[in-house]
Amino acid sequence: MSRAETDSAVQVCAQLVGGGGGDVIAAQADRYVAPETWNPLVERHRGKGCDALAAFARALLDGKKSLHSMVGSLVGALLAALGRPRIEQVFAQELASRVPLPFGHEIALAARGFQAAGIFICFTDGGAMGGCACLRDLLVNEGPSSTTFCKVL
Repeated sequence: MSRAETDSAVQVCAQLVGGGGGDVIAAQADRYVAPETWNPLVERHRGKGCDALAAFARALLDGKKSLHSMVGSLVGALLAALGRPRIEQVFAQELASRVPLPFGHEIALAARGFQAAGIFICFTDGGAMGGCACLRDLLVNEGPSSTTFCKVL
């Protein structure tokens, strides 16, 4: 993603968060965590950015990818142990590594929740969205489609 595309996406997110999206994030947080948890989280990170939240969200997403890879490897190894032809092993490994895991969606949702909280913190900290680690991670790893994420805020 080019610098101009990143700057443009940051502007889109800033406008959306400022145009009521921040209220949506806060309302969603109320559905999942108690105010006694949400408010101190926001206060603790205000002025410090969201680097820790971004790192944890990325670790969740990377872990999900690793888990898919491990499942595929295990299936391939099982077929090898059963003496199946190499093409069957490769096919099964690729298929198993791409099939959604029963809890994979929840991991991704949790990661997006951390990113949304980080974007909210950055916005409420004066709107310096260009330095927002959660938004930057989203843009770098998801590309231009990440502005869709901002639109659902």
